[in-house]
Amino acid sequence: MPPVLLPRTSVVPRPTIAPQEVQNGAADATSKAGKRSSPPSAAPSGSTSAAEDGAYTVHPSSGPHGSQAFTLAVLLGRVFNVSIRWLDDRRHYALGREGRNHEELFSSVATMVQHYMQHPLPLVDRHSGSWGLTCLLFPTKP
Repeated sequence: MPPVLLPRTSVVPRPTIAPQEVQNGAADATSKAGKRSSPPSAAPSGSTSAAEDGAYTVHPSSGPHGSQAFTLAVLLGRVFNVSIRWLDDRRHYALGREGRNHEELFSSVATMVQHYMQHPLPLVDRHSGSWGLTCLLFPTKP
């Protein structure tokens, strides 16, 4: 498996898009899906915070490794742990669990991270069914 190099780029924060129940951490029947929350405007440019939506880190998976060598941890109201799978037969990485009809393939983890810095990443809570979208905005240390 190739080594993982993460990009060290300066990112202009993009808005985080999430349903109200994801932002509040509780289901709210009257909320509207797709509500936008703005990134904090008081934060100086270049500063990062592990406590802000869009904060992320990539770390080695703690479970049985198999094809899931890494985990992407993303904050959107709470921490979402998304598996990063190595597809040996295709020589690419894919995000999330196996069995999806359509999945994007990436030649490296760094390419995957760069993609989701510019494009919203869908995050779904398997237990509650709540979901949200966010770009990877603030790299943090594992």
